[in-house]
Amino acid sequence: MKANKTNDKPRLFRFTAIKFNKHDTIYQAQPENPKDSFITEFVKIEKFQGYSNAYNLGLYFRIKDQSSWSKSKQITGLFKTTRKVAFYGNIKEGTTKTLLLFKIDHEGNELTVFEHPKGYNPHRNVIDNLIYTI
Repeated sequence: MKANKTNDKPRLFRFTAIKFNKHDTIYQAQPENPKDSFITEFVKIEKFQGYSNAYNLGLYFRIKDQSSWSKSKQITGLFKTTRKVAFYGNIKEGTTKTLLLFKIDHEGNELTVFEHPKGYNPHRNVIDNLIYTI
């Protein structure tokens, strides 16, 4: 497990919107994205509709790992930050949480996901500092 003071750089994944729906947007990966990750070629950003007890969520991040979106894995909620285009979440693998940062352009056409090294899950003030670097 990595410590919270790791110097490893996050891996960068870029996506382009291919379909806009009422409550979600579907994105397709750009060819230069790393291939050895849980992040798939197609991902979806869904609006939070209040069906859970979560708070401070604006959106959800889902990967297409099944034949339909409804059966695909919902990875994380996207928590709001002080920047309107930036969100954060984490993926939990066993007892280890790993930070994910998200940047969505103002029109929603481009999505960038920053996957930090496994086990990197800093405190909120460190996350806020990282948000301003993306």
